[in-house]
Amino acid sequence: MHFPAISQRIRIGQPVTVCLFGSSTMEGIGASSPEHAFAAVFEKSLRPFMPSGLKVINRGIGGNGAREMHDRLQEALDDHADLVIWQGGTNDAWQEIPVERFVEQTRQDLLTLHRNGSDLAMIGPQWSKMMEECPHFPPFLEAVPYLARELDIPYFDRHKAMQSWCVQYGMGRDDLSPDGLHLGDFGYRLLGESVANWIGKYVAAEQKTLQDA
Repeated sequence: MHFPAISQRIRIGQPVTVCLFGSSTMEGIGASSPEHAFAAVFEKSLRPFMPSGLKVINRGIGGNGAREMHDRLQEALDDHADLVIWQGGTNDAWQEIPVERFVEQTRQDLLTLHRNGSDLAMIGPQWSKMMEECPHFPPFLEAVPYLARELDIPYFDRHKAMQSWCVQYGMGRDDLSPDGLHLGDFGYRLLGESVANWIGKYVAAEQKTLQDA
């Protein structure tokens, strides 16, 4: 079971708290307004899966890499969220941080969050012009899902999802990220809805398993 903390809250009829811990995607940079950003879309889309209520705490700060996220890890720990959704792996490439350092720091922080009692999920790096042109990016595109597999954390492959959306909606990569890096309103809507439905279906399946046991 990947989301035992959420399942327990639902079973006892208590609201679920989700912490969004990451960088510009979580903050919503590139959206025309807060209601069109990831956090708002995600919360609206996940709420139907949470029958006793939902609280979303947005701890996204643009430009953060693993080091900056570690420096404010205590904020996420103090939230005591039932679920922490981690998002990163982009700014470290820009900062030319050795991928091994990124992996070790992120691994330790994820384990700390888990020991604090939170369920975990991870969102991978984006598919965008600026990242595809960044020579230090490819190892990070592999490192994030590697960590998810190693730690058995549900992983949302945003890079692959964005490619799929372009095919589905007959659009180009830059239509999703007009500035070459950050999502625009439509991209955030797709990401927020997709991540919420992905988590919601996980939780629903685990609830059914518990009921059938």
